[in-house]
Amino acid sequence: MDDPGLAKLPTENQILLRLSGAREQLTILRESLRAHRPALAEAAAAAVVDQLLKALTAALHGFNLLLPQPLPADRVSWRNLRARFVAVAVDSAIVNLLEESLRPRTGWLWWLDRKEHASAFAPLLQIDAETGSAAIWRDPMDPTLGFEELPPTEYLGHVLDRVEALTRDIARLARRDAEVFRHAARRQPGRML
Repeated sequence: MDDPGLAKLPTENQILLRLSGAREQLTILRESLRAHRPALAEAAAAAVVDQLLKALTAALHGFNLLLPQPLPADRVSWRNLRARFVAVAVDSAIVNLLEESLRPRTGWLWWLDRKEHASAFAPLLQIDAETGSAAIWRDPMDPTLGFEELPPTEYLGHVLDRVEALTRDIARLARRDAEVFRHAARRQPGRML
């Protein structure tokens, strides 16, 4: 379970814990769909999404901890990290990578975030009571957008793989980005870093 790439981040254990939790919830989702237990399936789908986004937040926090004067944990977000890099007039490979994935209506991570937000207000899954077939809403708050192309377990398994790859990319780029930030911050007038 140890990932040498993630070892570059101080939050490695938390990332691995969340990814492991997502895998376990995905197994519960498969079993509950097979056993025709829609309430458990819905809870497991929501838990997978939640754990995946928490794994990403943990990776971002690990990156944040490598920066001088890190943000408090409750303020860590890609937007706040982007603002820090903008303030010292330098690009972040990590922020750029996230922005691509979070592009509204096209980025895969944007759709995942929509699912997490909507899961408090609307079901993620549409389960046919007679056949037991299931689909995952593209945006549960806007059913006119329809369903994801893949069945729920395949879709969430695919997203789990993408989140895992993204956390490895964050770990791989974190030290370089932190050094770029530190160097740019030193050049800012009135800064002492």
